[in-house]
Amino acid sequence: MLTTHAPAKLNLYLHIQGKRADGYHLLESLVVFTEFGDVLTAEQADALTLSIHGEFADASGNTADNLVLRAAQALQSACHISQGAKLTLTKNIPVGAGLGGGSADAAAALKLLCKLWAVIPSREQLQTIAVALGADVAMCLESKPLIARGVGDEVALLNESLAPLPMVLVYPRIHLATPEVYGRYQHEYTPASPSISRANFLDDLRPTHNQLQRAAISLVPEVAEVLLVVAGYPQVEISRMCGSGSSCFAITHDMASAERMAKDIERRYPNWWVKVTRTI
Repeated sequence: MLTTHAPAKLNLYLHIQGKRADGYHLLESLVVFTEFGDVLTAEQADALTLSIHGEFADASGNTADNLVLRAAQALQSACHISQGAKLTLTKNIPVGAGLGGGSADAAAALKLLCKLWAVIPSREQLQTIAVALGADVAMCLESKPLIARGVGDEVALLNESLAPLPMVLVYPRIHLATPEVYGRYQHEYTPASPSISRANFLDDLRPTHNQLQRAAISLVPEVAEVLLVVAGYPQVEISRMCGSGSSCFAITHDMASAERMAKDIERRYPNWWVKVTRTI
């Protein structure tokens, strides 16, 4: 049996730079991944099957349409694989929270099944499969800090590594669908690219934004409440919404500060989901 980690995805900033004729928005985003994520296992089998467990298993929808199975089927087709696999997904990442859980799972499935089935597709072939499944799948296939552009399908790894960022993730347990958030976006565009350096990383990050926040808040006002709560902690360096929402992240001074903050939020808001993690 093989096992892999499917790390949650974070958009440290997300700027909308325009809109294509087909309605898709053009963006630029600094994307990182966290120690926290889902877990996927794969075993040799005659048929392709998927079982889902974990806290957010029930929110994952129809198993037959899950991105993990779709990724496996796409890889089978592209590489002419006749073998099956018994796949088991432990769903820890909240669904509809802007943390890219489904995309992370699909990317993890592609990489894990390449090992299980002993196939070595080219990087370009894997990227083609990933983009066909969704723009975020192509990002998650990298699982390293990167800049995403276009509709999210153009990815470029950062030239230098980033120090791990301790943080608290907070999810008000309200699902937000990405197409609805983009459909509500009617605000400004940001054509200029920010300059982010490792030496002055947090200072460079502060002027950036997640430009989907206003659209998300118009659909789920609780996002504004989460942002207001996390911004009130003195140990927070930067806080904003994750991706297309509805969860939010708060970068803290250190892991000890994050732990203290998380415990206090859990006490004050017992219905919210709270997780301490750091970037990888």
